[in-house]
Amino acid sequence: MRIRSVTLDNVRRFTEPVTAGPFNDGITLLCQPNESGKSTLFDALHALFYVKYSGWPAEVSSLQPWSGGKVAVTVELEIDGESWRVRKQWQRGAGGEARVWKDGRLRHQGDDAEHWLSSIVRGDGTGPSGLLWVRQGRVSLSVDGKYARGDEKGQEHEERRNLLTLITGAMDDLTGGKTMDAARDACAAELGQLQTASGRPKAGGAWAQAQAQVEALEKDEAHLARQADELHEALEERRRLRAQLAELEDDETRAARARDLAEAEAAFRDAERHASLVSQAATEAALARQTESAARAEAEAARALRDELAEAGGMARDAAEQAETAAKRLAEAETAWQAAQETLKTADAEEARARATLQRVTRRDAARAAAEQRRKMADMLAKAEDADRRAASALAEAGRGPDKDAVDGIEKLARAVDTARAVRDAAAPQVAVSYLPGAPEVRLDGAPVAEGAAQVVTGRARFDLPGIGALTVTPGREGAADPAPEAETALARALEVAGFDDLDALRAAARARAEALRTAHLAAQARDTLAPEGVQALRNDLARLPAPSDVEDAALPDAVAAQKAAQDASGALSSARAAEAERRTRRDAAKDAATAARSTATAAKERLDRARQAMRDLPEREDAALAERLDRLRAAAEAAEALHRERQEGAPNVAAAEARLKRIRSVIREAETRAQAAQLRLAELRALIRARAEEGVEEALEDVRLRLGAARERLERVSFEVEVLRRLDAALEAAQSAARDRYYAPIARELRPLLEELWDDAELVWSDDTLLPSGMIRKGESEPIDTLSGGTQEQIAFLVRLAFARLLAKAGRHAPLILDDALVYSDDDRIERLFDALHGAAGDLQIIVLSCRQRAFRELGAPQVVFRPADARAEG
Repeated sequence: MRIRSVTLDNVRRFTEPVTAGPFNDGITLLCQPNESGKSTLFDALHALFYVKYSGWPAEVSSLQPWSGGKVAVTVELEIDGESWRVRKQWQRGAGGEARVWKDGRLRHQGDDAEHWLSSIVRGDGTGPSGLLWVRQGRVSLSVDGKYARGDEKGQEHEERRNLLTLITGAMDDLTGGKTMDAARDACAAELGQLQTASGRPKAGGAWAQAQAQVEALEKDEAHLARQADELHEALEERRRLRAQLAELEDDETRAARARDLAEAEAAFRDAERHASLVSQAATEAALARQTESAARAEAEAARALRDELAEAGGMARDAAEQAETAAKRLAEAETAWQAAQETLKTADAEEARARATLQRVTRRDAARAAAEQRRKMADMLAKAEDADRRAASALAEAGRGPDKDAVDGIEKLARAVDTARAVRDAAAPQVAVSYLPGAPEVRLDGAPVAEGAAQVVTGRARFDLPGIGALTVTPGREGAADPAPEAETALARALEVAGFDDLDALRAAARARAEALRTAHLAAQARDTLAPEGVQALRNDLARLPAPSDVEDAALPDAVAAQKAAQDASGALSSARAAEAERRTRRDAAKDAATAARSTATAAKERLDRARQAMRDLPEREDAALAERLDRLRAAAEAAEALHRERQEGAPNVAAAEARLKRIRSVIREAETRAQAAQLRLAELRALIRARAEEGVEEALEDVRLRLGAARERLERVSFEVEVLRRLDAALEAAQSAARDRYYAPIARELRPLLEELWDDAELVWSDDTLLPSGMIRKGESEPIDTLSGGTQEQIAFLVRLAFARLLAKAGRHAPLILDDALVYSDDDRIERLFDALHGAAGDLQIIVLSCRQRAFRELGAPQVVFRPADARAEG
């Protein structure tokens, strides 16, 4: 197994998904400062491989960030050259999930995924046994002598034993010579019935048959599982659509939308009116300023006054022409608006007719669906009632047979009778007769005695010998206690109490009872499938269905056409409303323009009149009076401008009010469209759910899974038998060497060159109790492990783990060696030599080093990885 990448999602400090990798073959280093997530990565890996997805233990709780939420870990693996992806997700109180993909295809999920994980990390004893996964701070190899069941160190001890056994083979020996040859021949004969010479299942053999049965049932299970998933997805979609439809058709929601629409329309009208007032104020302000300017012009020299009179005359003529043009445009805009209003009325009527038609079509289709539902529900009720009657009849039939306790008790008495008779016959003498040709038959109690047949003599017996006389045989134990009569009496009494003449009748009745119970179970399953809530509930459901109604109308279109017509009419109505609003806006603009033009014309005429009057009055007007009039006109202009600013500052946004009105109308139309689509989809889902329910998909899937489980158990038994025979054959082949030397020799060979990297002529002493080094011999003197320095213990522990990893790799059981801040007590010289040992051992290993010692681990010379934002596939 190779770890290629690890993705953490909402794990401690990583509230956004991050990925560490890629982890290549050989050594890979993740070296970052403290608190950057290295131990988090290690703990997350441990949780993925060894913590069940459906719980919320302390290991998972410690991974959840302060913000809460789901904890998810994804690992990309390579196993035997194939790509696998494993994802686990935990959620407090709501259950989690576990999924396994192979080459992008989902292969395992739920408990099946947990079993698969267990098989790859514990099936060969290569899990985090304290040998290959080194947690931060767990570097010592010293252990206690005894461990309680379930203790982590006790589990490590058992995994070390399994690991050494896998590497070195069994420890028991057999003698050589003919005994060994016979044992190996017998093993090969049994193995030959199951497999070919190349190790494949033998055609026609039990192993091949078990595999074929499992493969066939797995195909059936996959097909039925897809259908069951389709049914479950349809049920879930139906629930979701019903909730969505209830939300869309909620009376309060509709009323709220109607209120929002009315408020938006009123706001839009108010905005338009205010815009008109702003325009009017602007006109009045401009007029006031014009009046002021005219007055100031009047105060100019008499020579300029005549020019002003001429200019005022021209402006009056131009303003009159502009007012006439604006009046014409207003009339055209008014006519266009009235036409748009007529079009809107027509579109509104068409939309109402289309909606009414759609409602009639919907009622007609609903009536058809209700009639079909009533027919199918009545058929289901009839089948459920029939299954219920069959179940009751079979249960009544089963009640007439003996129960299991009675049968087991009588069968136990029958076995006691057989045992008593066997004991009696084994102790009694036996007589056998051999006849000469033509000799008369010997008789026992009047019955002829067959030649060579042994006659068991349990009491005094008389043999008649024609032509000779009689032979009486009296056993030496005559009169001794015979257990058979007492056992036979107890059996006869039990059969009498049960109401049976003999064992055959009892067994026939028991078989009839079992068959009746099976029939009752199958009938009850059929009834429960057809009526999950009970037959009476199904009757009540049928009774609650609305009575059939005749709403057929041949003139109505189909639902799709009616829906399209309603949508087209709705679109036409929306377009007509938009056109009417546009024409109204133009009409209002034209009205404002006409009003402004009239005001301008009036102002121009007034200006002309004032100029004329000024010309007439000029000789009589004094400077003081003229100055007073200018002040008054200036004050009036300023007041008009202030009013314009006030109205402009508080003016509502006409465009925003119009946009909100359009949005609310769009929301109402979209809600109606979604409700209609949900009703159509619900009709389709009802048909699909009824079809799948009538096919009994889930019942068939359960039956196939039961048979598949039995087939898999049989395959496991046969496979286990094959594996046992193979291992036995291998063990017998290697059984002539010394068991203990074979047990420790491989690990000693692997450790020797590694130890020489640090100490000359060093050797480890192994403990049979812990299966770990208990001491170290240097320069001929032995030192207990516990007396060595912390750095030396750490270095020995590191080298032992490295040696075990190499042994596993050579045995074809590759497992990653993961080191979390190991070698923290090693000095600079020895740590470099340990790095050399790592590189020397990394040829066929995957070693992942996690460390915060950035300066020290620069000398490791390994490619480095960092945490990076995760891609979408890794999260998936």
